[in-house]
Amino acid sequence: METFCYYLLKSGLVLGLFFLCYQFLLSRETFYTFNRSFLLLGLFTSVLFPLIYITNTITLPVQHISEATNNIILPNEQNNFIGNSPFNIALAIYGIGASLFLTKFLLQIYKLRKLIQSGNKKHIDSISHIVTTDNVTPFSFFKAIVYNPSLHDKKELKNIISHEEVHAQQKHSYDVVFMEIFLALQWFNPFAWYYRIAIKQNLEFLADTDNKEIKLNKKDYQYILLKQAVGQQNLSIINPFFNSLIKKRIVMINQQKSKKVNATKSLFILPMLALFLISFNTKEVYTTNEKNISDNTIEILIDKNTTDAQLVKIKNDLIKESFDFSYTTVRNKNSEIQNISIEINGGNKNKGEVSSRFNSASDNDTIDKIHIIIDTDKNSIFISHVDVAHNITSVKKTSNSNNNQQISISTSSSGEYDLKVTEETDNGFKFISGNGNKEPLFFVDGKKWESKEVSNLDPNKIASMNVIKGLSAQEKYGEDGKNGVVEITLKK
Repeated sequence: METFCYYLLKSGLVLGLFFLCYQFLLSRETFYTFNRSFLLLGLFTSVLFPLIYITNTITLPVQHISEATNNIILPNEQNNFIGNSPFNIALAIYGIGASLFLTKFLLQIYKLRKLIQSGNKKHIDSISHIVTTDNVTPFSFFKAIVYNPSLHDKKELKNIISHEEVHAQQKHSYDVVFMEIFLALQWFNPFAWYYRIAIKQNLEFLADTDNKEIKLNKKDYQYILLKQAVGQQNLSIINPFFNSLIKKRIVMINQQKSKKVNATKSLFILPMLALFLISFNTKEVYTTNEKNISDNTIEILIDKNTTDAQLVKIKNDLIKESFDFSYTTVRNKNSEIQNISIEINGGNKNKGEVSSRFNSASDNDTIDKIHIIIDTDKNSIFISHVDVAHNITSVKKTSNSNNNQQISISTSSSGEYDLKVTEETDNGFKFISGNGNKEPLFFVDGKKWESKEVSNLDPNKIASMNVIKGLSAQEKYGEDGKNGVVEITLKK
């Protein structure tokens, strides 16, 4: 749900970038066909572009949790999307709005179809001319032109039909209908409303400048535009001849033709889109250093599609290596894992048995990939809740020649803050912040500690550690928790 909300916001932002570029750089230019293509490109790009991500691959060393920190609980993002969460409420409001606008759109289609079917139809050059007795403003919809000839003199009607024929021949109704559907889905976005106006304006400019009558007598054509229409239609999906843009249409009819080189101003959208990708659509993918792998490490990957049979096989394989693998899962109706709790115990008794627990929760409806590395020689366990670039479908033995022992705790695959706990040979453990000035809150036994105090904490006194991020942290600790919270419980 959260992912869909972010998609809608990103889609609206991309549309806003195209609108601003058009409004300030292209709207006063007279290459209307190019502008039409640019505006349509903006609609399609706003739908697809938020789905594109820049991947930043980060190689992690093989990392460990040794017996000194055998009770560390790795990141536990609590599920905030149950019940009346802000995202559920926002989606409910969005769904109601989208349903109303889509219903209005369908009713307009029905009303138009009824009006077209009720008139007398005649075909001229593959275009249907619908003659009606209703008091309507002349308009076109796809290949149909609707008008009441009794409301206009012969010369006036000839200019009107010439204008509407351009709309029909150039298939302008496709632009309008697609925009209306998009607007129904982006009704909350003010840029979408302005974008609809821009598209309709540009289509009118096209029809005004490309029809044959204006080329014969521009002055008469402008007089017709100034004439007030009676019974103007309040339908947003048609191309009416008379509308509120008459003044601007007359201005653009008399506008001096723009130089073709001015179209290059549209290229300004490219750096704006690149900035969007860098700012909002960069995804970090973590991979382990394969060079350091040998026969002393067991490596496991669990994802949403891991079956119960595969989990049983993992358990049986780990028993052979003197490790007990306990787990509980919650699955959805598609048998995908929504939540999993893992506990691993055992190891070499001569070196001291180790234990590690992990509770998985995700921003999505299903779990992210869980990466487990067990070093049977050094008696250490590493469990990571991050994206991993390779797939492992069963337990396999590998090795680690890296002598450094380090825990890297990331609040999520796109986490804003990383915390590293590094074990040094002579100096014990130390805490290292991993993301600049975005420092989380530290709470030890329910009391707030400064980061310097935490850095000097003896890890042998730690009973458990919990990292909370996002809405969970803010709901529990307020605005101070926006960069995450590290909760530490000391041994009694």
